[in-house]
Amino acid sequence: MTRHASKAGAFLVGAIVLSTTAALAKVDQLAELKRMSVDELLNVEVTSVSRREEGLRNAAAAVAVLTHEDLRRSGATSMPEALRLVPGLHVARQNSTSWSVNARGFSSVNSEKLLVLSDTRSIYTPLFSGVAWDVQDYLLADVERVEVIRGPGAALWGSNAVNGVVNITTRSARDTHGDYLEAGAGDSDRFWVGARHGGESSGGKHYRVFARYYDRAPTDNAATSEDEARLGHLGFRMDWQGADEAGWTVQGDAYAGTMGQLAPAVEVIGRPGPTGQLDAKVSGGNMLARWRRATGPDSDLQVRAYYDFTRRDDPSFLDTLHTVDLDLQQRFRMKRHEIVWGMAGRLTSNRNESRGIFAVSPESSDDLLWSGFVQDQISLSDSVALTLGTKLEHNDFSGFEVQPSIRAAWSRESHTVWLAASRAVRVPTRFERDINVDASDPAGDPVFRLVGNRDFDAERLIAYEAGYRWQVSRQLWLDLALFHNEYDQLVSLELGDPFLDTTGRTIVPVLNRNLGSGNSRGAELLVEWLPMENWRLTASYSALDLDLDSTGLDINRNEWIEGSTPHGMVGLRSLLTLGRAEVDAQFRHHTRIRRLPTDFTGGGIDAYSSLDLRVGWQLNAEWRISLMGQNLLDAEHVEFGSPATRGELARAAYLKAEWRRE
Repeated sequence: MTRHASKAGAFLVGAIVLSTTAALAKVDQLAELKRMSVDELLNVEVTSVSRREEGLRNAAAAVAVLTHEDLRRSGATSMPEALRLVPGLHVARQNSTSWSVNARGFSSVNSEKLLVLSDTRSIYTPLFSGVAWDVQDYLLADVERVEVIRGPGAALWGSNAVNGVVNITTRSARDTHGDYLEAGAGDSDRFWVGARHGGESSGGKHYRVFARYYDRAPTDNAATSEDEARLGHLGFRMDWQGADEAGWTVQGDAYAGTMGQLAPAVEVIGRPGPTGQLDAKVSGGNMLARWRRATGPDSDLQVRAYYDFTRRDDPSFLDTLHTVDLDLQQRFRMKRHEIVWGMAGRLTSNRNESRGIFAVSPESSDDLLWSGFVQDQISLSDSVALTLGTKLEHNDFSGFEVQPSIRAAWSRESHTVWLAASRAVRVPTRFERDINVDASDPAGDPVFRLVGNRDFDAERLIAYEAGYRWQVSRQLWLDLALFHNEYDQLVSLELGDPFLDTTGRTIVPVLNRNLGSGNSRGAELLVEWLPMENWRLTASYSALDLDLDSTGLDINRNEWIEGSTPHGMVGLRSLLTLGRAEVDAQFRHHTRIRRLPTDFTGGGIDAYSSLDLRVGWQLNAEWRISLMGQNLLDAEHVEFGSPATRGELARAAYLKAEWRRE
């Protein structure tokens, strides 16, 4: 550890020792740690598949759930790190601040075909089609669960839910009464601290307020700029019952920080860009309100609204985004039919100011999205359910989109078989519609200019899936998913017709067109085994074959994108409880990344294996400490990105202390 981290660790140990001495009398009051059976694992309720609560056992989709306990024992300090636990999800760290999180191919730091929701609030940005993972910060102790759908979820959640959906759900304020404090120090995460206070007001309103701050060390790289990061985060949540027995939720967050970069966010070969320490100043906040009322034994009505603001002050540009979203949903039952329908409207107002190379024209854009959906889950018999649904959507990028799905599930005793066929789209972004960048010397002749294409259409997917779940015994369960995806109208960077500008120079436009296509196929297997009451073992394997092609020049190289995701991924996890001690291990192996579109050398990234180990100890009713070792199998390795943007991930350790008082 660094000297700074060692001092912080010594302080934590000292505080724990003093508290333990004062609280030895409370040791006998420790509650027994929760042990989950296979039955309980299969009956975990999920909402992302059908926008209604249903057991994981019967869900007609490839879905995985990280429970509150999974997150606690993962040892993760960030959400992308926790997502490494999800089978079939390719999670790779590029450097200290950048992650690639993707399902079923097309790996990139943009996560462009993965829709990510935070308490159903979309955190997908229309500028570059993806998620800024560096600012998705959570006090993980307040996250209830993370549901991950591998495969399309567009029939319910709309465009960009192409290869998967991640839905992060935080805990109700009813479940977070009391005080909580956590602090840690180590090599990669130099220092972090989080605090939360919750309770109930005299008016019956449950509330919590929290704060979190982290300081993350840079990765090893030859770049002159370092990728260290610092972020502060504040938030609150309130939950209560109204006079009409309706449930209310109001919550909000605000953050600000600095994200170091190894290389400029936007580079053009032959054109000088920003130099020196490349720090991006990030800030933002959001407010969400939800009202829900039961209108019968099997019916309810829900209205949700949110506002979100993000600002990224980057050496290459200044980007601000305002989002306003309003959503209504109703669920009711008619004999064998359970119907869910809803409608939504979303306005995004984006302004991107150039600071040199990168530019969009016009700088400001207001874009509106209207949508509606309907889903009917039909109980054909006690063991067979058929689900029909579609999303109807109009957006200002590609116009009207229809995204239907059909799902069927047969469940009997310990077996479940499910089938699904779906259509999903990824709508264009401002980068594809409004980009205006000289890709060669602006004073030269000719000038190659990357320009937006107003005729660029949505990328399309038709997906076919099948799955089988089998509870072999009370201790053993397996989950198998198979898929075949057919992609059409994929983005391909092409040359347009040259023209003369007002100065007589020849301009050669370079623009995005829908000339790519391809298909993928694969399998994902998860096995859960409880050899003993206090020991849980998980094994997963995923295989992917992605084949892409283009009928044009394909300057952005779709044929290289197909090599950006490992063909095979293996995961092994062990959770062992020994009285007040916990010994948890996670092993993962990723096969070679053959090629990356961002690496012009044509090189890839070697296969690697990694082992993380966590040892936790419940000292008394209030204190818990954990020691975590990461990347223990090698001194350092790389996981993703071009040589200029990736850092070496070194072997690391950290110490964490938690104090809780109900």
